[in-house]
Amino acid sequence: MAQVCWDVTVTNDGERILCKAHGADQCQACNVDWADHNALATTLKHVKELPPPNAPNPVRNAQVTRLKEEGNKHFKTGNYDEAIRFYTMAVDLSWSRPLWEPLAFQYVREELAPVLSNRSAAHLALKNYVDAYVDAEMVTRLKREWSKGWFRKGKALYGLGRAEEAAEAFQTGLRFDHESEELQNALKEIEDVSI
Repeated sequence: MAQVCWDVTVTNDGERILCKAHGADQCQACNVDWADHNALATTLKHVKELPPPNAPNPVRNAQVTRLKEEGNKHFKTGNYDEAIRFYTMAVDLSWSRPLWEPLAFQYVREELAPVLSNRSAAHLALKNYVDAYVDAEMVTRLKREWSKGWFRKGKALYGLGRAEEAAEAFQTGLRFDHESEELQNALKEIEDVSI
């Protein structure tokens, strides 16, 4: 069994930790592996300014909202490809939120669920059922109790010819929102076709 060696050195540029005896960030002889640590340090090296502790980035929140609203404008005019483009930019910006930002996942969850739901609707309008399904599935994972995600998922599944699974999605949505006419009508549509 290799002996654990914690005798380390830092490179001259101060950017990597290495096994002192062998000069490697992964050293089997000393049973150490600093590769992940060194990779993380490399990614953080490019950060110019750390935000103050416990302060979310309001600029990022506003940018995500602006992109979503721009997508909504295009969606309302029937320009679904352009709507998808703006929704995708909003998703990318929200996902790029730094992990040290307080409540980062909560912001991402609240931002992404409606944006992905809207992008799913745009894909549905273009009959891109696989893409619509992927977005709707993510919505149901981010906000399980939100019936709109289950509606989008059901519509995508129905478009893929998977009526039984679509009905299950609509029924799940109805468990969270018993009075949703949208879900009730969608479920009735499937039942009427099955008769």
